Amino acid sequence: MVTHYASLLYGTPYAVALDKGYFKKTGVDVASILTSKGGGTSVRNMMAGETLFAEVALPAALSAIKEGFPIKIISGGTDGPSSFWVTRPGEKIEKPEDLKGKRFVYSRPKSVSESSILAVLKSHGLKASDVTMVAIGDFGAGLTALEHNKIDIAIIPEPIYSQKMKAGAKYQIIPWLDAKLPPYSQTVGVATNDMIAKKGDKLRAVIEGRRKGVDLIYADQKAAAESLAKGYNLPPDIAASALAGLLKQTPTWFGHGELKTKLMELTAQSLIDTGAYEGTVDWKTAIDDRFVPKDLQSKTQ
Repeated sequence: MVTHYASLLYGTPYAVALDKGYFKKTGVDVASILTSKGGGTSVRNMMAGETLFAEVALPAALSAIKEGFPIKIISGGTDGPSSFWVTRPGEKIEKPEDLKGKRFVYSRPKSVSESSILAVLKSHGLKASDVTMVAIGDFGAGLTALEHNKIDIAIIPEPIYSQKMKAGAKYQIIPWLDAKLPPYSQTVGVATNDMIAKKGDKLRAVIEGRRKGVDLIYADQKAAAESLAKGYNLPPDIAASALAGLLKQTPTWFGHGELKTKLMELTAQSLIDTGAYEGTVDWKTAIDDRFVPKDLQSKTQ
């Protein structure tokens, strides 16, 4: 299971791996990839469905582990920004002070989008109480709310941005909003303790199959976009535009599976500083690094 699969680009390596047969080559028969709408929903769906592996938002994984869910973080996923911050044309949001009292939209509690807003506010010396945060579910619904003046600032990830631009949508990008953010982790791979104990070889195969998908993304973006279009049922031009736009923003967004603990700690600290996570993270309890490919172990830091 992959958060926002077939709607946001987290699942691109999996779509590539399915299309190219990489999972079978690495030793696991992936029949299908399930999706979720982000946040804690991803973890709950994984637990309910006895899913082998899931890529979920790091905040959701940390919260679930703290709440006693029997899961571990076993691989890295995506790191860094991947969305555009937008408002309505003509809105004067030019400096941090202009954010006070504004209405931000995010998907779900403990999601990447929620933690991103909290981190952005902190980077500009603001608190969550300085704004109104509205959980709305789908990103498309957030944009509709923006267009109808129900909220003021929305996040547009790819491929939604490319789809909206093709349809002639008019938004005002706020480029400075996340300029002060340090590098951070967005998603990680997780598995239940039961799957770790019983199906370690399959977990390694999934991580390796995804890694091959990432390799193709960086080696042949055109071929990867073609696989993305098939897996996501996207028009080829939208798939190509979305992938190109994402990689222009963050050229190394897709990790190969290595656990970038320093970036994970930055994300966790942001959650702690903004009150979204209480206490400290016990990383020794949260992580099982045995499934990271051996040649990537040295990159795990």
